[in-house]
Order: sequence, then structure tokens, then C-alpha cells
Amino acid sequence: KMKILLTITLSLLLFSCDNPITAFKKSCDRQAAKEKVEALVEVQEKIKQVERLMGKDRLYWEQDSVQQADKTYYRFRLLTKAPYVEKQLYTFWVDKNDCKAIFLEAKSDSLVPYKEVEKQRLQQAKQPRQFPAFFKQFAADIAFRQQHVGEYLMNFSVEKDGSIVTTEEELLTLPIDELQTYTFTYYPDSVCCEHTDTHQILVFVPVGNTWQLTQVVTNNR
Repeated sequence: KMKILLTITLSLLLFSCDNPITAFKKSCDRQAAKEKVEALVEVQEKIKQVERLMGKDRLYWEQDSVQQADKTYYRFRLLTKAPYVEKQLYTFWVDKNDCKAIFLEAKSDSLVPYKEVEKQRLQQAKQPRQFPAFFKQFAADIAFRQQHVGEYLMNFSVEKDGSIVTTEEELLTLPIDELQTYTFTYYPDSVCCEHTDTHQILVFVPVGNTWQLTQVVTNNR
């Protein structure tokens, strides 16, 4: 009887909500938090996009801890090594007490729950693709084309040795017409249009209910 009572007592201690061992198991360590962030659709798609445009080993992570109000978070920044590009691609915060509580840092420095980001992405995926009609007009109408070029159009040339030559233009001088054919690849934050012959890639980002051309990537490898 004493042996049975001892076993029951130990079981109650191990599975008690106040037990420090159980509390430790519920906590979120840095590696687990990073794995959660790395598995997000936005991160996976961004990695695919950058590797497609510029090759592998162009991305890296920075991480630290921050405190806001009465909570502490792991902060993970995804950055690119490409020259003259906005280095910081995404910043995610993860609650140290709950690996499922993930937040995206918006440009206004506000934190958006990832569930909201995911919900918006899924809603956009259900909408009919408007980009092909936009690109058709972009290719056919020179005036329309220049209106939809970003303020700073970056041209990247990926050389055979893996180096990147970067130039900046105010106007798009690349010859584009309706007879050329492109394939479209959709990412959560952009659309890549690849010329079927030259494999030159135009990168468009959504702005309101339209798009802007922000990057032209030429691969000479």
C-alpha cells in the first residue's frame, strides 16, 4: 500500500500545473522559436524568391531578445547580403512563454499577430488574379508603364562568379512589348515575371490596388 501511495503522490507532483518541470516544458526556448519562424510561409517563399533571383547564401538571420510592457520576446530578423537592397526583409517576434504567439513587425513598428497576416494571405489567394491584365497594359502602354515604375528602380546583374553589379535608374529603359512572353510566379509580397527567352526577371510589388516595378534582375551565370 505504501508503494502504491508513493507512486500516486509522485504522479500528482509531476503533472501538477504548478510543478516547475511542467512549467519548464511549456516554455519556449530560442531554437524552438526560430524553427517556428523559419517554417512560416512568408519566410519559406522569401527564401525561394531570393535564391531564384540571386542564388544561394544571400540570406542570414539576426536574433536578440526584447521586452515590451510586461512581456519578453525573441526577435528574429531575416536579412539579405545583396548590395544596395533593403537589408531587412522580415522581422518576427515570438513570445518567450508561447512559441505559437508570433508577431510580424510592421513598417510602423507595430506588431501584427501572425494569425492576421495568415488570414489576409489566404483571403488574397482566393481572389482572382488581376496581375495578368495589369501586365498586359504595362507591356503595351509606355506612359502607363512609366507610371508604375518605383521611385528607385534597382537593376541587378548576377555575374558568373556570383557577384552582383547594381545600378539605379529613374526610368525604365528596358524594351518591353506585347509580343514578348513571360511566366508569372506569385509570392506573398510580390510577383516575379520571367522572360521566357532571356530569363530576365521583373519584380513587382503591390501598391494599393495596383503594382509597381521595383527590381530588374539579369542572370549572367
